[in-house]
Amino acid sequence: MAQVVLVFVMLLVCNSLPLDGGLHTARLQLTRSDVDFPRRELHGYGVDSSSNTQLLMEGDGLIYAGSGQLLFRLSFQAEYSQGQMHETLCTDSECGITVMQPGRDGYPLFVCTATGDQTTCCNMAANGSSSGCVSDFTRGGEPALLIGDALYTTYSGTGYRKGVYRSHRGTLVAPSGQVDQRYVKIVEKRNRDSPLQDKLYAFYTEKSLDQGPESDIYIPRVSQICMSDLGGSKDILQFQWTSQLIGRLSCGDPSRKLYYTELLDVAVLPSAPGEADRVYGLFRNGWQMRAVCVYSVSDISHVFSTSAFTIPTDSLKERPGKCVSDSQRLSPDLLKYMKNGPEMVDWMKPVDNRPPLLVSHRHYSHIQVDHVGGTEGQEGHNVLLLSMESGAVHKVLENGSDPFIIAEYHPFQPGTRILSMLLDSSEKKLYVGSSGEVVQIDLRNCSVYGDQCADCILARDPYCGWDHAHEKCSPYSQNTIQDVEDGEFGKCAEDAVSPSIGGDKKGDVDTVDISKSSRHYLPCPVESHHAVHRWLRDGEERPSLMDKEQRQLVLLIEDMGPDDEGYYRCVSTEGDYNKTVAQYFLRVSSGGQGLRSCSLALAPLVLMALLLS
Repeated sequence: MAQVVLVFVMLLVCNSLPLDGGLHTARLQLTRSDVDFPRRELHGYGVDSSSNTQLLMEGDGLIYAGSGQLLFRLSFQAEYSQGQMHETLCTDSECGITVMQPGRDGYPLFVCTATGDQTTCCNMAANGSSSGCVSDFTRGGEPALLIGDALYTTYSGTGYRKGVYRSHRGTLVAPSGQVDQRYVKIVEKRNRDSPLQDKLYAFYTEKSLDQGPESDIYIPRVSQICMSDLGGSKDILQFQWTSQLIGRLSCGDPSRKLYYTELLDVAVLPSAPGEADRVYGLFRNGWQMRAVCVYSVSDISHVFSTSAFTIPTDSLKERPGKCVSDSQRLSPDLLKYMKNGPEMVDWMKPVDNRPPLLVSHRHYSHIQVDHVGGTEGQEGHNVLLLSMESGAVHKVLENGSDPFIIAEYHPFQPGTRILSMLLDSSEKKLYVGSSGEVVQIDLRNCSVYGDQCADCILARDPYCGWDHAHEKCSPYSQNTIQDVEDGEFGKCAEDAVSPSIGGDKKGDVDTVDISKSSRHYLPCPVESHHAVHRWLRDGEERPSLMDKEQRQLVLLIEDMGPDDEGYYRCVSTEGDYNKTVAQYFLRVSSGGQGLRSCSLALAPLVLMALLLS
């Protein structure tokens, strides 16, 4: 018995703190046993595929998934059909999808496929038929942007081909260079008053040429290009960009010279009319820490317009990088200057020069950002959606310098690699793709927060609020209440919250008969990972342990006897909110349930205790 007690004490979880790092962990963890995630299998493209990229696109209420040679049409309606449409696109075994963009001219999709250097781009209908096909050059898995008749794509790596391309409307390429670059995102900035000033921003990571011990291995970059660029003269920069400027992104703590320098992913949050779009960059450093920094497109544009250049411009009469109506008529001196890839002295700093919005040891790989509107007169809230290498997704409230991790979704088997994420902001659905399937996460599924007003408010989920009329946590509307900033459950009606939900009402308690001298384990489900959970026996706290997945707090009755009879209650405390999660009344019985009443999830703990007893 002493050995079992010793093992129990060694495994004991300190209940004076919330689980796993307090508020830096997700408040709620949702697995496939908790939520029915709609999923569609990608038949023919399995886990053994060598493709490491996947393109997701929404069009006409359908989700299109492209990877390798295959293109899938997926419907997440109750009644759905699924088809592979690669037959009309890729007949060669080496053929692969390189670009998927929202369609034009009434078509839901624009797709490019390539075999070697031979590329074909077509408008595509939902039934797989195509039209308007043209030859082009693209590379698979690279960022792309279709704007009218112009297709902008990127080419990562080294050599003369790397950089930003434009095809269809006056093909242009980047000047050659040997620096290793990996492109992440292309973003457009339109100027309603002067279309001549429409610009393109390409975000990428560049490998540093300085290999000194104090230098960074990577440099996060953004380049600016004028959409009106026609290329240079016949002698200088013909068919090449004449407006491309280069800047460096700053993410970290300048006072400590601590920066996150490898840009992994970028998400753009469209702005309200009259405001600038926000760019959310996901970075990592050499210690594998992740950070998210937020930039304004207008701030980036301002640096390109006002900063000095690393290469002196004293001999030039014009400022490099200006958008002009005919770039082929620019002066030879200016064109020669642009061949060197001019870089700005000033770095692109986050909005209001703020520190990273989020810093985490989690291995995030993809980012999406959504805006959730509030009631009239309120600005609403921004929500970050971050995929992890474990196959999970974090739902994070942007809350100044104190982000709040609302939930952790586990839509796949543990360890599944997430290849892509697509946010349908209008429907508030997130689509997450692996090599074998695409899963839908309903961001407005509020039932997961339980049937108590306080639990709904404490979730601090902008998508959800408490509906008093129907007594449930529902998608947020003018008829629901919430407190996203502070999670103040006092907004609930007095009869909805009491200091201890459940109290000591013995009538609500399950009576459990246990054989004398047997062991028994009482499970308490963990509903909030921001709460402290405790087992009480007749009001006094009893030692307990957390299971491996931290989903249950377990109380061990080592040797059931008359002294162990009584009322047991598991209480969670989250701030000022106390809640009885589980309660039992135990009594000795010659025909007791003993170990047979233990859940299968507790089997490893039971086995360990028995082996060491």
